Order: sequence, then C-alpha cells, then structure tokens
Amino acid sequence: MSREISKANLFKELTWDDLQEWAGSRVLSRGQTYQRSHRVKDLAQTQKGSLVAWVHGGQKYATEVDFKNEELISVCTCPYGNNCKHAVAVVLEYLDHLKKNIEVPQVAKQDQRLSLLENYSDEVAWDDEEEEEEEEEEDGEYEEMGDTENLSLKRVVKPTQTELKDFLEEQSREQLIALIEDMAERHSVVREDLRDRQNLSKGSVKRIVADVRKEIRELSSKPGWRNHWNHEGYTPDYSRVKGRLKSLLAKGHADEVVALGKELLEEGIRQVEMSDDEGETGIEISSCLDIVFQALPRSSLSPVEQMLWAINAELEDQYDICYGAESFWKKKQKASDWSAVADNLKGRLNEFKLAKGEDSYSRNYRRDRLSDWIIHALENAGRHDEIIPLCEQEAVITGSYTRLVDVLRIAKRLEEAEQWIHKGIKATQKQWPGIAGQLRDALREMREKEGNWDQVASFRAGEFLYRPSLESYKEMRKASERAKAWPAVRRAALLYLETGKLPQSDPTWPLPQTGVNEDRETRKSEFPMIDVLIDIAIEEKRPDEVLRWYDQRKSKKQIFGGWGDGYQEDQIAKAVADHYPDRALAIWKNVIEKQIALTKPKAYEAAAVYLRKVHSLLKKLKREEEWKDYLLKLRQANVRKTKLIDILSRLEGRQIIEGKM
Repeated sequence: MSREISKANLFKELTWDDLQEWAGSRVLSRGQTYQRSHRVKDLAQTQKGSLVAWVHGGQKYATEVDFKNEELISVCTCPYGNNCKHAVAVVLEYLDHLKKNIEVPQVAKQDQRLSLLENYSDEVAWDDEEEEEEEEEEDGEYEEMGDTENLSLKRVVKPTQTELKDFLEEQSREQLIALIEDMAERHSVVREDLRDRQNLSKGSVKRIVADVRKEIRELSSKPGWRNHWNHEGYTPDYSRVKGRLKSLLAKGHADEVVALGKELLEEGIRQVEMSDDEGETGIEISSCLDIVFQALPRSSLSPVEQMLWAINAELEDQYDICYGAESFWKKKQKASDWSAVADNLKGRLNEFKLAKGEDSYSRNYRRDRLSDWIIHALENAGRHDEIIPLCEQEAVITGSYTRLVDVLRIAKRLEEAEQWIHKGIKATQKQWPGIAGQLRDALREMREKEGNWDQVASFRAGEFLYRPSLESYKEMRKASERAKAWPAVRRAALLYLETGKLPQSDPTWPLPQTGVNEDRETRKSEFPMIDVLIDIAIEEKRPDEVLRWYDQRKSKKQIFGGWGDGYQEDQIAKAVADHYPDRALAIWKNVIEKQIALTKPKAYEAAAVYLRKVHSLLKKLKREEEWKDYLLKLRQANVRKTKLIDILSRLEGRQIIEGKM
C-alpha cells in the first residue's frame, strides 16, 4: 500500500515542464488533445501503482505508465512504443481523476492489456501499412472505435529465415506441393511467378517478354500523384516488372532484359514527366532500370554498343531514374573503346539540331550534356589535346565559358583562362548573368592564389554593392583586412547603405579597379537599407545603432523581411538585452503577442520560445514578480485559448493537478 501512495504522490507532483521534458512539446500537446477528446478508456491501476488504459488513436492501443527510480517510464502497443502521446494522455486522465475525486479501480489479473504489454518485445515487427494519425482539432469530437474483439494492433510476429527454412525442411514432398498449390490459389502473384518459372524452364521466353512489355505499357499509362492534404494518392507498383526482369537475367536472357529496358526508359520518362508525387514513380521505374544496367554487360552487344546504350539512356533521362548506371560504369573500359565512343558522339554533335518547339536554353543544356560525355570519352581515350579546342568551340555556341575556364586552369594555362573570362563576361552578362557571376568568381579565386588582396577586396566590394547582405559584408571585410584597407572600406560601405552613395565616387576609396569591364548596374534599392544595417550593427555589437535603425523602421511602419516568425526581432532583442534590458523585454513581448494573435497551436509554441527568454531575463534582473504578472495578464486576455493556457501552465512551473486541464 505504501508503494501505491508513493507512486500516487509522484504523479501528483508532476509539473508541465516534467511532462514536456519527458515527451517533448509536440507529443505533450497531442497527448492533451487525446485526453480532452475522451480517448482514454478503462483507466486502472496495477498493484504496483502503475497506470493502465486503452487509448483510442489510429487503432486501439494498450498503454501503461509507471515510475522507475522516480523517473517516468511507459510502454504502449502503438508504433512509438514509449514516451508517446497515448502515455501522456493516460497521465493527464489519471490526474484529472484525482482532481475530481474519481476513484481509479484496480486492474483485473486476467486483463487483456496486461498480457499484450507483457508480450511486447523487440521481436515484434511493424506492419509496413501503419497509418499516420492526424491531430484532431481542439474542439473536435471523437467517435469511439469498436470493441476489443475487433482490435487491430497492426503488429505481426515475423518468423526468422532459419525458422522458416526449418519448417519447410520438415515437410514431405507431397506436403510442399500442396502448400505451393494452396499459395498459388490464394495469391495471384505466386501463381504468376510459378507460371513464369514454368515458361522459362520450357524456353518460352517470348511469352514472358510479351507479358512484361504489356505490363510496362499498362503501368506507365497512368501518372503517379500525391495529395498531402488528405494523404491520398497513387504510385504505380513496378515490383512485378522488376521481379520478372530479375528472373530473365538469372536465366541468361540479358538481351531481352536490355530490349525491355529501352521501352521501360521511354515510357518511364514520359510517365515521370506527367506525375506529381515527389519522385515516388521515378523511384519505382529506377529500381527496374537497375536490373537493366546489370544486364547490359552480359548482353551480346559489343563493349562500344553497351557504352553508347548507357550514355544514350543518361542523355535522355532528365529525372535521375538512371542512377543505376553507376554499376555499369564501375567496369573498366578499354581506351580504344572510349575512342570509338568519342568519335560516335562527336559525329552526333556535328549534326546537332534544335528540336521542334525547343528554346535556346534547352538546346544549350542538351548540347552541353552531350559535349560533357565527349570530353569524358576523350579523357579516357587519352586524346587530351582535343579537349580544349572542343571546349572553346562550345563556349561560343552555348555559353559554357565556365567549363572552358576550369579546363584551362587545370592545364595551368592561366593567361588564356583570364582572356576567356573577360570574353565570357562580355558575352553573357546580359543574357546569362549567372554565368558572368561564375566567371567573376573564377577570376577572384585566381587573384587570391596570386595573393593580390587589393583586387580580391575590390571583387568582394563589387559583390556587396550588387547584393548587400551581412554575408557579403563579412566577405568584403575579410578581404579588405588582408588588403589593409578595411577602415576606409567600412566607412564607405556603411555610407552607401545609408544614402546610396557609391563608394567608387569618393576620392578616398582605397581599392583598385577589378579590370573587368562590367555592364552591371547596382540593384535599385530604397535607402537607408535598414535590414542590412541592423544585421551589421548586431554583428559588430553596437546596441545603440541596432536600436537606432530598429526605431527608424518602426517609425516608418515598414515590415522587416522574414519577420513573420519574429526571427530578426529576436536577434535585435538579444543584441540589446545587456545594455537595454527593458527594450529587449518590450521587443520580445511584441513578438509574443503577435504570435498569440495568430490563434494557431504552432504560433503558441513559437510564442513559448520567446516567453522563456522574457522569463530568463527577468530572473537575471531579479524581477520574478513581473514575470508572474505578465503570465497572469496573458491568461486573462486569452482565457478561451485552451492550447495557449496549457503552454502558460507549463511555463509557470506549477504542478499539473493544480493547473487548468
């Protein structure tokens, strides 16, 4: 009896913080929803003082909660097994019983829950079809599930491979035949697999190939889709196709597998293009193509034909369904074969044409992929002298200057690389500014290797002026410090952010020209650029400037970028907390109240983060009474927001049984 009283006291003394530390805020929140929705049924206590109950979720689960060494522990027949929302709901239900003076009965010795929980072990495996439970609305109703006889725990005990083998070896020939016949009658997949094995043993390969081809066409005719709002969707199941391809390959029919692979690739690309399912359809098709790439080196195609087959597949593939080709390319190919492949692809490049309805960007992309393979083939063939002329030719046609510059730098032909950088920037800065930016980066890297920090700093300053941010400011600072020019650069940069005055127009600007003739205008911006100025002031630990720009932004009633979750306001409050604690508190409270006004559980959890910061600062200032008053004010203003009240109870550190359930 004393043990029961001891356990009861431990439960009574639990605080919201205890439960949150044990289960996490999300699980705690869902457990509260379950308890309020009356999902906890038949609550009882064991002789040892632990709690046992049925909890209705996606299924009906048996749950037990106890203390061990004064620490909460639980076990549940749900997918999580312990520290779950069902266990939280049981604890809260028990405390609600105590609060209302409702007696909790003793569990019967033969209670089904005890046997279920006792048999719970690591040998229990999860059914792959476990469904995802959705969190109920705060005031939603819950329809009770069926009785215990209809209980489905979604758990299956899976025999080990050894146990299955031992069982089969114990059967007679007649028993095994009967078993297989029974399985074939009840499962169409087994029946079809046996029929395939029969056809293969008789040499009837054409029939199997025809069946696989038909199945590919049927499966690929319908696009995959997924609706994440209602968890509905369709993903084609290619497992049967994969199994049949494996069987054909195992029996030595590699040519048939490769032929089917061509059709699978064509139909699969078309299907993936139509699908909207975050890649699930592509994964199904890719698993089949893995078998095709395994079959390729075993086929009757010559090595060159095999290589071209794999290259063509990867050139056609825009959805990464051919990653199984890696297994094929692991095999070392002869230099002479690579040379033949290079010649074949070069001939194709010479005849390359714009496809019907294709824009120049798509055409350049296709052409660059083809020339990438030519370069790869030339490298492996030892024909290195042909690579740079090819890259020069293609740079002018497709704008692939970055690739050419990389090749020249590797070859230590730095003068030529720099010449092509200037040509490339001039040719691409209007039509393809991203390429021009990559070329500037390449030239800056070359200056870094030379140790020319004046020019590196000049490049970094240009990047900062084009795209002002804390990151570009820090990069400019690092380079300018190496160039021993930072104080002057910093003054001019901050003046630019405040007024828009370009630093190069000031005669005291210490950095040289980059040597790049750029036709790139600085982006039009509103000055002062307060967001960036605040970030820099925080970085440089200048709280007075942080508040100056913060107040200016507020006076203009402008919204900060990314302020929806209070991130930048939080950074401001942290930056000024030591010098101006009351301003920090006011900023955090502003964020808290904006989050609460959103009336969403996630926003309440976000508000809790900032509430803890308010508490921490007030505690440091020895103003605990102010903290209690603030929480009380929030409670009174939001008394009908149940989820928020729960969070406030946790933050107060009070015992759960004293708080509002």
